[in-house]
Amino acid sequence: MFRAVIVFIFICASQSAFAQFLFGPSERPTLAACMAIPENKVWIQTVTRQLRERAPKLNLGRGTVTIKFHVDFRGRVTRASLSNYDNNARALVAAGMITSLKLAPPPDDMDTDCRDFEQTFNFH
Repeated sequence: MFRAVIVFIFICASQSAFAQFLFGPSERPTLAACMAIPENKVWIQTVTRQLRERAPKLNLGRGTVTIKFHVDFRGRVTRASLSNYDNNARALVAAGMITSLKLAPPPDDMDTDCRDFEQTFNFH
């Protein structure tokens, strides 16, 4: 019985290790892990600088808009989704800022999860 329990534990542990070997780790990389590679850090800083430069200057009332988006391997914004907004005008302005980004392609070896961003725009 004891041997059966030990064999069962090894089988369960080896399946998860084998799955991780095949599909990679299941955890998404953190921002710190993404920025650990110098080329990735420079590219991510370029994205954040462009977002700061495009900060809304319009008086659309107080509110926030949060946008999650992905940048593909060509540097184009894809899969954008809006959340946390209560005014369509603010949402359209924020979406326009995201889609107007002119980004260089990310580094070739950059993990696809490192190209997912979330930006909150605060309107005053």
